[in-house]
Amino acid sequence: MKKMRENILSIFLTSVFMIPTAFSSESAVAEEGGAISYNIGYMSEYWYRGVHQSDSAVSFGADYEVGGFYLGTWWADVDTGLEHDYYGGYAFSAMGMDMYAGFTGYYYTDNFDSDYEEFNFGVAMGPIAIDFADGNYDGSSVTDTGYTFTSVALDLAMVGLPMTLTAGYWGGDSSLKGNVYTLDYGTTVSGVDVGLQIGRNDDDITAGSRGASSVDTTFAVFSLGYSF
Repeated sequence: MKKMRENILSIFLTSVFMIPTAFSSESAVAEEGGAISYNIGYMSEYWYRGVHQSDSAVSFGADYEVGGFYLGTWWADVDTGLEHDYYGGYAFSAMGMDMYAGFTGYYYTDNFDSDYEEFNFGVAMGPIAIDFADGNYDGSSVTDTGYTFTSVALDLAMVGLPMTLTAGYWGGDSSLKGNVYTLDYGTTVSGVDVGLQIGRNDDDITAGSRGASSVDTTFAVFSLGYSF
């Protein structure tokens, strides 16, 4: 499975909160105040919520935002075929907190994986952001296809470190479970977003495209991205 890209959703949570400012650039701004943005990226390895997807991935995405509402799509090459994701929702502020509610669909060509569809909700206040996903997938041989994913992210800038520490937990049937912990660093060099993620999953995590070798392991991901 995306999110993103630095979409993807604890990272997607941050991206959603950045939409009103990130899209305020003059890149294809509509007269009514809407804005569209595009992004391309590369990941040395593709992990999503602690589950290995592909040894590397090149991605492309497009996002549209107007008045807090957003729609977007994100595509990436995986080991066999393509992942194509679609998402939308509404970002807003209330009671001193930034929040969003929306949906995401993850789809694949060449039978790489099941298709997943989920409802997403996130809230951020100060250095803490919480993201929650409640979804289902089309497992033809599985009776219970429901799952949840909850992550809590802490911005370490409050202690002088330009990094984000995130803990995530899968809740669902026997094929979707486990915990993952990541430490993310990001910067921009000459307009190019550069990222590094160090992660650790546990022995209960769902086996990814590498099978048993991607469980109970430490992983590192280097990424490049450019938005226009």
